[in-house]
Amino acid sequence: MRIHRGHIAQHKHDQLLREYLKQHLNELIQQKELIIDGKVKTQIATLDLPTLKYGEDAPVLARGTGRGGKGGAGGSGQTGDEEIQVLGGLLGGDHHGREIKVELDFDEFVRLAQEVLLQEIELPVFREPSRSGEVQTDALPDLDDLDRIGLRPDLNLEETMLQSLLRNIRERGTAEYDVELAQDGWYFVEDPAAYENHRSLEVYVLDISGSMRGEYLALVRKTIFVLWYYLERRYPTNLRRYVVFQDVAEEKTRDEFFCVESSGGTHISAGFERAMELLHGVTEHDKFLFVFTDGETSSGDFDLAKRRYEEALSRFDMVCYGHVNPGGRGVGGFSEYVQDGARRYPNATFANLTDIEAIRKTMGEFLEFFARERSGGRRWTRIAKSSTASKR
Repeated sequence: MRIHRGHIAQHKHDQLLREYLKQHLNELIQQKELIIDGKVKTQIATLDLPTLKYGEDAPVLARGTGRGGKGGAGGSGQTGDEEIQVLGGLLGGDHHGREIKVELDFDEFVRLAQEVLLQEIELPVFREPSRSGEVQTDALPDLDDLDRIGLRPDLNLEETMLQSLLRNIRERGTAEYDVELAQDGWYFVEDPAAYENHRSLEVYVLDISGSMRGEYLALVRKTIFVLWYYLERRYPTNLRRYVVFQDVAEEKTRDEFFCVESSGGTHISAGFERAMELLHGVTEHDKFLFVFTDGETSSGDFDLAKRRYEEALSRFDMVCYGHVNPGGRGVGGFSEYVQDGARRYPNATFANLTDIEAIRKTMGEFLEFFARERSGGRRWTRIAKSSTASKR
């Protein structure tokens, strides 16, 4: 029987890593810069190497002069000058060099964190593997609509080139074709009215005012990781966009979103406005908006924030508002208004994120949407196609 020592070592390493994350997840997830160069850095060493020794721990005794030549043990055979000496020096393997700390790819860190959180929160685990990419069917789809997201082979050259020309005229004042697919690409797709949605657009909006740090960030990130677990098993394609706001709102990359610098005031209306701008060109997705804030919008922004919230409810299939509240204080301010709205609007939810138990309750309410959908009673209705989409 062949022993795969490499597999055994990897299994042991994974076990140690899981145990480490169970004990230190809260500490790791609070790091201001969670991602550095696409990696999450931990404080556990990559290997726990044994110390290799060539002899006993006791000092080794040797007989001889130590001078070599004729006075040595192999010299003239005279022993009068010989003496007992203690050999010094380090035993083999006493130094392994610098310990290298584990650096995990962010996706791998999220997967391990999800395992820990699902067990800790006691949420249901889906046995089917997570899916990715496009849905495959035996029949070829009828590509009779356009969308900004699609496969490269389905690129609509005419619409893409026209979009590129218009953008260059607008931005540079020159009638040139300089195509950037991320901004100009249009793709042939199926008519979204002809099939059930299998894509999600998820917009994550985070308040980065001065109070949003430490345990506040830990609650937000834990909630997001658990959301990802369920959304990835419901939708083969997940389009995710990230927005941070304080006095103003900005779209960020994923890595930037998880390396926030808290500062400034809080204008919740700015976060809603930027999120709705990201809906342009998205025509065949279930659209989710997740907002995380301590709920204390700046003075003078309250009425505008209310209007933007109600507008977001009309444009997203579901708006999830997380009032980040690790101290368990009473709900007030703008969050109180949203909490009341969640009772009146069928596509609105409110979560008072105080601890792990609150995340469990939040996920239970979120999963109700999918449970009702599977039983035939969709809780939200399909939003009409965007006016920016055109027929082929």
